[in-house]
Amino acid sequence: MNSENRYPVTASLFMLREIKQRQEKVNRGYQLLKRKAEALRLRGRQAAAELATVQALVGHSLKEAYISLAAIKFTNGESNALVLENVGQAQIRVQRLPENISGVPTVCLQAVEDLTAGDSFRYAGLGAGGHRTSETKRAFREVIKILIKFASLRNICLLLDEAVRTTLRKVNGIEKVILPKLRNTENYILTEMDEREREEYHRLKMVKAKKNLGRLLPKFRDREPSGDGQGSKEVTPDPSISMNDTMDDDKLNVISTVTVPAGDFKPVCYPHYWDDDDLLF
Repeated sequence: MNSENRYPVTASLFMLREIKQRQEKVNRGYQLLKRKAEALRLRGRQAAAELATVQALVGHSLKEAYISLAAIKFTNGESNALVLENVGQAQIRVQRLPENISGVPTVCLQAVEDLTAGDSFRYAGLGAGGHRTSETKRAFREVIKILIKFASLRNICLLLDEAVRTTLRKVNGIEKVILPKLRNTENYILTEMDEREREEYHRLKMVKAKKNLGRLLPKFRDREPSGDGQGSKEVTPDPSISMNDTMDDDKLNVISTVTVPAGDFKPVCYPHYWDDDDLLF
């Protein structure tokens, strides 16, 4: 397994439990981020639809407002300089309202009309074309409100678009990098632990074979022919030795020809005459 695509950990039960807990947490965060991305997309589509509607309404409102302004100029003459000289307090103000959309902080702009502000052109046009002046003022007031709403929706769309991109980057990073690394690390730990278990089972088998062979060899060493030509001595069987109750003479000769050194005994692969079930301690 490629060591670059997994975390450098030791194969142990403790690390296996830690990796599984980390996988559960990452999966929970992955699901939450996916839900957040879906919620942001839904709110972004709603804001984009409202923005398209408001944008069409802005064009129509501006056209009507400038037509009314042209009618005033035709009726009362040019009055731009007079308006600019008598500008006082603003009657329409912008209020910032914080809004949280699925964990993304945004700002909603709302138009607030200040009724206490003085209107220097309250009586403008009384001599001629007063109703035209009132209609023009009302039209431009509606245009300002629509423009504020348009700016608020555009700001929300930009913020949500950036938040969706950031969330999708996190989702892709978890799905393509973190989760595969955690799965590969878990598979590596399980593989190493299985390999250690097989090695331990083989070691136990060899230790059991060494014990049984070391216990049998002294009992049958007296059957070897002596140097004076006399036969082998009779050996009474030990009832504590269990070798499936019977053994042939040729098998005993094979065992009796083995010489055991005084040091550590290194068994060779000899034929064994016991059941595998007997190897378990």
